[in-house]
Amino acid sequence: MARRRILRNLFRVLIIGIALAGVGAAVTLFVMARKDKEHERFLNTGKSVNQFLASYKHGVEESFKKKDVAEIMKFYSERYASPGRGRWILKPDQEAGDVACFVLKSDGRKDYAKGDLRAETEGYLNDLTSIDDVKFKIDMIEKVELEQTVQLTVKFILDGKDNHGLLFQDRNFYRWYLANEGGPDAYDWKILKDELVEGLRVGGYRRDFQGFETSEELATIGIDYKHERDPKLNVKEHGSELKFGVIEHGSGGVSAVDYNNDGRPDIFFADGKRSRLYRNDGVDSSGRIHFTDVTQESGLDGIDQAAAGIFADVDNDGYQDLFVTRYLAPLKFYHNNGPDKDGKITFSDWSEKMGFDPRDPKNTTPAVSACFLDYDRDGYVDLYVGLYGDAFKDVPRLPFYAQNGGANRLYHNDGGRHFTDVTEKSGTGDTGWTLAVAAGDYDNDGYPDLADANDFGRKNLYHNNHDGTFTEVAKQAGVIDISGGMGLTFGDFNDDGNLDLYTSNINSNQRWFGEDMTVSQYMRNVVRTKYALTDFGEYWKVYKFLGPAWRELGKLSGDGNRLFQNNGNGTFSQVKNSHTNRAGWGWSVAFFDYDNDSRLDLYAANGWISNAPNTDL
Repeated sequence: MARRRILRNLFRVLIIGIALAGVGAAVTLFVMARKDKEHERFLNTGKSVNQFLASYKHGVEESFKKKDVAEIMKFYSERYASPGRGRWILKPDQEAGDVACFVLKSDGRKDYAKGDLRAETEGYLNDLTSIDDVKFKIDMIEKVELEQTVQLTVKFILDGKDNHGLLFQDRNFYRWYLANEGGPDAYDWKILKDELVEGLRVGGYRRDFQGFETSEELATIGIDYKHERDPKLNVKEHGSELKFGVIEHGSGGVSAVDYNNDGRPDIFFADGKRSRLYRNDGVDSSGRIHFTDVTQESGLDGIDQAAAGIFADVDNDGYQDLFVTRYLAPLKFYHNNGPDKDGKITFSDWSEKMGFDPRDPKNTTPAVSACFLDYDRDGYVDLYVGLYGDAFKDVPRLPFYAQNGGANRLYHNDGGRHFTDVTEKSGTGDTGWTLAVAAGDYDNDGYPDLADANDFGRKNLYHNNHDGTFTEVAKQAGVIDISGGMGLTFGDFNDDGNLDLYTSNINSNQRWFGEDMTVSQYMRNVVRTKYALTDFGEYWKVYKFLGPAWRELGKLSGDGNRLFQNNGNGTFSQVKNSHTNRAGWGWSVAFFDYDNDSRLDLYAANGWISNAPNTDL
C-alpha cells in the first residue's frame, strides 16, 4: 500500500510538472508572440519614416528647381514650434590649402515658428547655384511611440555649388520630433520641432588635386586600366552557385611602389581578370606626368583572380618583390630580378620556390589581404595573409560576430629564399571573415604587432610576445569594434610618438533597425531554430567579449568608422568627437600628410551599395 501511495504521488507530481511546464511554455509563446507583433509595428514605423525622408529629399530638389520652398514646408506640421532654436548660420572654421571648412551654428535663442523656418530655408536655397545630390537618412531613432510619434537624429548630406563658386558638401545632423497626423493605418509624418545636433560644410575649388573623371581622361596620362571582376565568381555569366554572392565584387586593389628604383612611384593594379603594372615615366614635354603599361615586358602578365598586390624587398637585394593574394586561387610570389643588361626590370614567378606550391590545397585559400612585417626582428620581412570565407560553401555566421571564415596565415621569411607557415605556433589564425590586416608597433617595445578587420565581426589586435607568439588583446587594449569591418591602419595622428588606430566600417542609415527591440527579436527567432544549440558557443563568445553591452550590438555594428587614440600604456581610447566616423559605407583607409604640414590626415574610401530609394543597405 505504501508503495502504491508513493507511485500515485510521484505520478501526481509528474502530471503537475508537465502541466506547469505546459503553462510555462504557453506563457512564453504568448509573450513571444506579443513581442513579435510589437517588433513588426516598430519595423513598419521605421520603414514609414524612411519613406518620409525619401519624400523630403524629393521636396528639397523640387523646391530648388522651382525656386519655391512650398515643397519643403509641407513636411512641417502647422503646429511646428522650436522654442529657443535660433537661426542656423554657417561660420568659418578653418582652411587648409584649397579646402575651406564652415561650422553650422545657432545664432541666438529666438523661438522659431513655421514662418521663421520658411525664411531660413529660402535663404539657404537662394545661396546655391547647383545641387548635385541630396540625401536624408536616419542616423538613430532615439524614442518611439509606435505609429504615433518618433524622436530621431537625421543625417542630411547635400553636394552642390554656392554663389561664390565653392564646390561643397553639407553634412548636418538634426534632431526631429515627428508626429503621425494620419492615424495608425495611414502614416502621415510631420515635423513638430527640430534641433541642430551638428553641422559642417567642407568645400574647395579643386586646385590642390587634378581629377580624372572618365577613363578617357585617365588614358591621356597613359593609364588605360579598367577594373574587371573575377569571371570565375560572376554568377550571371558562369552560373556559379555562390552561397554568399557579395564576394563577386571583392577582387581588385591598387599599390604604389617604386619597383625600378628611379625615385618615382609606380602603380600596380590587382584585378579579377588581368592585373596591370604601370611605370611612372615622370613629367613629359607638356608638363604632365605620364605612365607606361609594362605588365607584359616585366613578366607580370596573366595575374587574375587578384584581391591585393603588396611589395617588399623580401631577400634584401635592394629591389621590391611582389606578393599577390587571390580569392580561392593559388597565392603568388614574384621576385624582382633587378635590371638586366639593357636596364629593363623584370619579375620571375617564385611562388613554388617560396613555399606557395599551386598544387598544395593550403595555398588555394579565400585570401583577400596581406601585409609585410619583421615580427622576429631577424632582418627579413615576414608575411601575414588575411582570409575571407569560402562563399561557395558558407555564409558569415553569426551576422555580427562571424567566426566561420578561413584562418589567417602568418609566414616566416627564411632568409629571403622561402616562407614557412607558422600560424599555429604564433596564435594568429583568426577565423573571422577578414578583409584587411595591418602591422605596427603600438606599444613601442620594438616588435611589430598585428591587427585585422573582419566583415560581419570584430577587430582583433595581436600583441607580439617577442618569442614568435602573439596574444589577442583587443578587449584589454580598449579596441572594442564590432561592425562590418572593411579596413584599418596604424598612424600617429597626434604626434605623441605612439601609433594610433583607425578602422573603417559600414555607417548605415539602417542602424535604427539595431535597436534593442530588434536585437531581442533576433534572439527570439534564433531560439525557434536549431541554431540556438548549434551556435550557442558563438553567442557565448559575443557575451564574453561585450558583457551586458551585447544589447547594443545593432547600434555598434552600424556606427561607422572609429578612431582609437593610443594612451601610451598599451591601451586605446575611442575619439568620439573627431568627425571621422561617419564616412559612409567604408572601405580602405590610410593615414597620409596631404598638405605637408607634418600632421597626418586621413583618407577613407567609401560607397558601393544604395538601393532604389537611396538608402544604404
